[in-house]
Amino acid sequence: MRRYLLILSLFLAACGNSSAADGGSAGALGISPKPGQWQGSDLSFRLVNGQITDLTLTPHTCTGPANCQGSLSGPLAGAWGYGTTFHATSASGQILGNFIADTAVAGTLQLQAGTCCQISASWSAEWVGDLSDATSGGDGSTGGADGGSTGSDSSSSGKDASTGGTAWDGASFGTIHPGPAQNAPSPAALSCLTSDQQNAVTLLNQYRNSVGAPVVSGDCALAKASKAHADFYVQHVAQYNSSGLSVHEEDASYGAGFTGVNFWDRDTAAGFSGGQTSGEVIAFETTPAAALQGWIDTVYHRLPLLSPTTQLIGYGQQLSGGTNINVIDTSGRNTLKTDPIIVWPWPGQHNVPASWNGLEGPTPPAPPTGFPSGPVITAQFWKTTTISAHELTDAAGNAIAHTWLDQKSDANLANLAPETVGLYANKPLTKGTYAVKLTTVAGDVLAWRFTVGP
Repeated sequence: MRRYLLILSLFLAACGNSSAADGGSAGALGISPKPGQWQGSDLSFRLVNGQITDLTLTPHTCTGPANCQGSLSGPLAGAWGYGTTFHATSASGQILGNFIADTAVAGTLQLQAGTCCQISASWSAEWVGDLSDATSGGDGSTGGADGGSTGSDSSSSGKDASTGGTAWDGASFGTIHPGPAQNAPSPAALSCLTSDQQNAVTLLNQYRNSVGAPVVSGDCALAKASKAHADFYVQHVAQYNSSGLSVHEEDASYGAGFTGVNFWDRDTAAGFSGGQTSGEVIAFETTPAAALQGWIDTVYHRLPLLSPTTQLIGYGQQLSGGTNINVIDTSGRNTLKTDPIIVWPWPGQHNVPASWNGLEGPTPPAPPTGFPSGPVITAQFWKTTTISAHELTDAAGNAIAHTWLDQKSDANLANLAPETVGLYANKPLTKGTYAVKLTTVAGDVLAWRFTVGP
C-alpha cells in the first residue's frame, strides 16, 4: 500500500479521487439556474450557494473487450461551481453540460467503468424543487444560534452574505463561523503552464472556494521547479529506492537533471522571485485530480493547500514506466487577523468519506485500536488557539469517541501548523450526519455539521 509524505514547511502526498468544474456567468445569457434539487434519468444534483453538490449517477453499464461488463453508479465526490456551463471532472472521466434555461440543463458524459470500458451518454436534468426543507441545518434539522460574534481567536463574521441567512445555511451553528464559502473564478491561465499544470490550479481553487480560502495563482517558476523535480525523480527512481533518499531531496551524484537538494533551492534555480517559498507536497498518482483529493484527505497535507496564507503554486507531474509522481511547490505570506477560519469537511458538506487509512508521513497519532479511523476533521485558525472542549456527535446527539490533535497532543502539528486542531473518530463512521463542536478558552464556539454519504 502507498504511504504519503509531507514536508516544509510542509511536505505530503496521498491518493484519492477528485472532482471539479468551471465557472462562467449565467447571467450574461439571461440564465439564472434555480437553486435546489435537479433530477434526470442519468444523474441528479443540487445547486446550493452557487455550487453543484451531491452529484449522483444513476446505474450505467458498458461492455468492453471479450464481453467484459462494467458498471458505475452512486455519488461522485466533490463540489463544483457553475455558470452557463456544467463541467465536472473526476478520476473516472468528465460530465459536461450547458444550462439552457433557468430550470433545464443538458450535456454529455464519459466515465471509465474500472479497467473494462467507457460509459458514454447524453444526459439532461430539470429543476424539481427548492431545498427549503433541507438547508436550514444542512441535514434537514434546524441550525443553531447565529450569534455573529467574534472572539479573541477569530475575526469571522456570523452571516453569510451570499444567502442573507444564517452562515452556511445553518450548517455552521456556533458563535463564530468558518469561511464563508466563495464562488471566485480561478485566475486566467498562464501561457507557460501545461494543461495539467493549469488544471491543478483550477481544481485547487475549487476546493479553496468550498472552504472560503482566497484563490491561488499559478506561478511559472514554481511550476518549472516542480516539473523538473518530478522528472528527476522518475529518471533516478532506482537510485532513490536503493539509497532511501527522501523524495523531497535530490542528490547531485545521481546525474542528469539535478536542480537543487531541497525545494527552496530548486525554486530559486527555476527563477522564483515572487515571495517566500513555503512548502512542497508530493503524491504518486496519475492525474492532478487524484493527487489533490489524496492530499485533501490527509491530516497535514491538506493544510498548505487550503491555508488562506498560500498565494502561489506550481504543479509538476511525470508518468513513465509505471512510476508516477505529482509535485506542488507553494509560496505564501504571514497570517493576518482577518484570515477566515478554514474547516474540513466544510459545513453542510455531503459525501464525506466514512474512513481514513492513516497512510501519511509524518505519521499521525493512531486511534487506540489503530487505523482505519473516521475521516480527518481539521480547523485552521489564524493563530494558535487553545480548545477547552471538543465534541463529535451523531445525528441523535450521541458522542463519538475520537482522537484529538492539537499542538500539545501532536508534535507534528506543533512543528508544522500549531494554529490547526483536528480530530477523527476512532472507528470508521457510518452513513449519516455528524456534528463537530469546538469551544475555545475564550468561550467562542465553532460548530458545524457534515454528512457521510448522500
